[in-house]
Amino acid sequence: MLKVQDVTRKMGKEAVLGPIDLHISPGTITAIVANNGAGKTTLFQAISGDYPGFGSVRVDGHSVHSIAGKAQLSYVPQTYPEVEAFRLTDLQKLHKEHDFSWQDDRFQAIARQFKLPMKKPIQKLSVGMKQKAVIATQLSRKTNVKLLDEPFAGLDMEGQSLVERLLLEELEANPNATIIFATHVADEVQRLADYVCFMHAGKLSEPVEKDWLQERWKYVWLQEALPGNGPSARVEEVSVDPMPKILTRNALETEEWVRENGGTVVKRSSLRLHESIPHILRKGEQNDDE
Repeated sequence: MLKVQDVTRKMGKEAVLGPIDLHISPGTITAIVANNGAGKTTLFQAISGDYPGFGSVRVDGHSVHSIAGKAQLSYVPQTYPEVEAFRLTDLQKLHKEHDFSWQDDRFQAIARQFKLPMKKPIQKLSVGMKQKAVIATQLSRKTNVKLLDEPFAGLDMEGQSLVERLLLEELEANPNATIIFATHVADEVQRLADYVCFMHAGKLSEPVEKDWLQERWKYVWLQEALPGNGPSARVEEVSVDPMPKILTRNALETEEWVRENGGTVVKRSSLRLHESIPHILRKGEQNDDE
């Protein structure tokens, strides 16, 4: 379980993050979705304890700055200069000797699946192989919370598929597992996430169910056009060619408005996330139970 309370980060007097409050339950995968520059990496750094700000981050009830807290958190950052001079055999030896959460059999199995060169310095690997090396290391630690900052960036299709499978296996094997990953790719959310948070200008929305988003965001076709679109109908776009169509972020409310104004809904279709997420990010929407 991950609990973040009133976390903020500042540069000088300017707040660049927060305040952030987030509670993620075990047994779930949550996607933090945002455009570039919205603060995803800053948030993950704060949660991991690497660059703490103000506020509280607790992992299974322990401060992320405590030994017990760090022992239950695996973190895959976007960059990892502190390990690039090592070979994977060096990292394996360090973890075996100093990390009681280390699962060496699992590491060897993942390294084989990724076809990782064990004796080559990580800094000499390709971008994708570096990412696989860090993911293999962190997924080999027996921790309850996995924090991954854009884990699929730089991976080929085979690597992406393998990482997805490893994360799902983690969730299946450990009922206390909590997985949080950052992304700006809707298809990754569609395939993996149970819950979604949206980030905009350093602020984070409450988690919402992925299925809830798909139920709310719909295209609604009308028998004939209606005047206006109603200030409370949650209408995003209206088109009339070849027939009147409304893009809504709250299908139930929009359809009720249509009926109240004498209209007739003839068809409806849910948006997939790659269609709805760009609208949400563009408006900086914070999912406020509208």
